[in-house]
Amino acid sequence: MRIRSVALSAIILTLFSATLSYLKFARCVDTGWISPAVYQLGCYTDITALYDARGFAIDKWPYGAGSNSLEYPLLSGIGMWFIALLTKDGSAGLHQFFYLNIFAISIIYLFLLYLTTKIERKSALLLAISPAVISALFINWDIWAITPMIAAFYLLNKHLYRISGALLAASIFLKFFPAIFVVPILFFIWRRPLARAPFLQGLFISTLLFNIPFILSDPSGWAKFYIFNYQRGVDFGSLWYLISLKGSWISELNWIATPLVLALLLLVYFRYRNHLFGSIYLASVIFFTLNKVYSPQYVLWLTVISLLFFPKTRIFYLLFAMWQSAEVAYQVGIWRHLLSILQESGGITADTYIVITAMRILSLLLMAGYALYLLENNFVKRGGGESDRQSDLFAYLRWSPRLEIQK
Repeated sequence: MRIRSVALSAIILTLFSATLSYLKFARCVDTGWISPAVYQLGCYTDITALYDARGFAIDKWPYGAGSNSLEYPLLSGIGMWFIALLTKDGSAGLHQFFYLNIFAISIIYLFLLYLTTKIERKSALLLAISPAVISALFINWDIWAITPMIAAFYLLNKHLYRISGALLAASIFLKFFPAIFVVPILFFIWRRPLARAPFLQGLFISTLLFNIPFILSDPSGWAKFYIFNYQRGVDFGSLWYLISLKGSWISELNWIATPLVLALLLLVYFRYRNHLFGSIYLASVIFFTLNKVYSPQYVLWLTVISLLFFPKTRIFYLLFAMWQSAEVAYQVGIWRHLLSILQESGGITADTYIVITAMRILSLLLMAGYALYLLENNFVKRGGGESDRQSDLFAYLRWSPRLEIQK
């Protein structure tokens, strides 16, 4: 009965949030997602933007054109290409491509909510009703990568280490961002010899299986994603972009941001090595705050990870609501900023965009500050993470700092 109840809850939550998100993006169905209407209506999605631009309209294999290959990780590109094969060629297939991708993302999102419901129902509910999640759900294919990442954590908790490692590898080569979680996981399981070897086996064998065929067939096509992101300059939404808007363009950003991010990540990894999700949450905040770009769909990652870390206290609910509101404001602001760049009606001034983006960053940093408070006062100073003393990695989600202080 419990399994049926969990499954039913996940289906209801998925239908609720996915339907609301679809209604937002469907406003551009009649216009065909053309500019500037796509920004004025706030229904931009990479699904339709990449259909013609990356050759999916003619079923082009995404990793066979050398340096002109798709700038997405391997598994994401294969998924897009496979869906393109199911559609008509040319402009006639645009709407089919949109609907099939919406369906695929929704099915995977259903499984994500099912897993989250099994971990903690409050987290699943908050994920489904989070306004920034609903607004960003179908901008890109990030849900494809987030779901195997959460499945990897869930199976790690169930001591299924080899499958957990394989799923984390799948997540990495769907979006690559979860690569920064390998080190905190290794720190966490290093004292557990029975976990260490099978997890690494699953991770490395899957990594080889995913990559070797592409490296052998078209090395430059395989490398396109990595080269593109290394050469990418300052881009929308980032802290660095705000600086550039004030007239201080940053060159050679890789030499500034990369050492800074690595130093902060290593500090977090070591300091909070006994609290897996504390380390993962802070690492995510560091990465997305100091990255060269902040795309609106990144809120999906941060929302899921924050819900897996934070105990559901009154302070968390307040900070979470503030941050979600700031993210929604940013999703409006970025499209209005693009309208201004295109010199179309509905645009906002650069100063307004700076304020909106700064509020998004500050609200996220407030959440991170609360995370540091919890970790320093309720985990590290008590001689280890809550998850270090219990077999359930997610047990601390049901722990209350207020009750601990009263003891």
